[in-house]
Amino acid sequence: MTHPKSDAQIRQEARQWLMVLNDADVTEDEKHDFTSWLNQGDREKQAWERATGMWSRLDDLAPALTPTPTKEKPVAANDAGSFRVTRRRMITGAAAAVVGVASGGSYLRTHPEVFADYRTGTRAGKTVTLADGSLVELARSSAISVSWSPQARRITLHDGEALFTARHDPSRPFIVDAGPAVTQTAGAVFDVNRLGDATLVTAIEHELTVTPPLGGIVLTAGQQMRCAPGETLGPLAVDTASILGWRNGRIVADGMRLADLTTELSRYRRGRIFITDSRLRDLPVTAALDARNPDAAIETLAGSLHLRVRHFTPWLVTLSAAS
Repeated sequence: MTHPKSDAQIRQEARQWLMVLNDADVTEDEKHDFTSWLNQGDREKQAWERATGMWSRLDDLAPALTPTPTKEKPVAANDAGSFRVTRRRMITGAAAAVVGVASGGSYLRTHPEVFADYRTGTRAGKTVTLADGSLVELARSSAISVSWSPQARRITLHDGEALFTARHDPSRPFIVDAGPAVTQTAGAVFDVNRLGDATLVTAIEHELTVTPPLGGIVLTAGQQMRCAPGETLGPLAVDTASILGWRNGRIVADGMRLADLTTELSRYRRGRIFITDSRLRDLPVTAALDARNPDAAIETLAGSLHLRVRHFTPWLVTLSAAS
C-alpha cells in the first residue's frame, strides 16, 4: 500500500529540484521529470514557490534552465541583438514558463540570464567563437548574451566569469556589460568575474577602459579593478596567472574575501555554500585550492580558517565560526 507523501517530503523534493534545475547541465529528461512532479498537485506547486522564495532570500538564487549546447556556431554578423527563435530558446522558454507559473513569474523579471545565449554548468566551461573571430572562454556556471551590430560588439555577462579575447577593430568597440562594471576596448585580452554585487575586471593584454558608476578608468596589462555599488577599488597590480587559475580548475586567492571565494567554489558544485555569520564574509583568505574537488576544498578551507562545516543536504553546505 502506497502512503501519501507528507508535506515535509514534498518540500524536500522541491529543494532538490531547485538544485538540479539551477545547473546548466540539467538534461531534458530531468526537466521532463520536474514538470511531471510539479503537475502532481497544488502541494507541489506551493512547495516549489516556497523553495524558490527561500533561496532567493538567501542570495537571489534562482533556477537556471538553459541546457548547455553541445556544439556552438559563431554568432551571425548581422545579428543586431534580435530575439532569435531557436529550438534551444523554445525549450528554455517552455521550462521557464513552467517555473514562472509556480513562482508567480517574479524571478523571470529579475533573472534575464535564464534566456542567455550561451551558458555553462558545474561540469565544464566552454569557448565561444564570435562572428569576427573574437573568443569568449566561459568558466563553469557562467552565462552570456550577445548583441551584435555594425556600431558595436556588445556582450552581457550575467553570471560567473569569462576570459575575453577581442579582435582589434577601432571602428566597432568591444563592450562587456557586467553589473556595476562596463568594459570597453578596441581590442584586448581581459577577464571579467562577477562575484555577487561586485565585478572584477583584469587586463591581461593591451589596454581597456572600465566604467564603474564614478566614471571611466583605463587599465593596462596586469591591472585589476573591483567595482561594486558605491565602491570602486583600483587599478591594482595583480598576478594574471593566478587570476586565470580557473582555466585549470584552480582558485588562487591572495587576500580574497571569504564570500568571494565561496562564490567561486560554488561554480563547481550543484547547490549553495552559505556563510551563516555575516562577520565572516569579509574575512581575507590566502590559499590555492583545487576547485575540481569542491567539497575537499571546502574542508581544507575550513581547517585553515577554523570554521565549522555542516552538510544539511548534498545541495546545502554552511560555514560558521568553530565553537
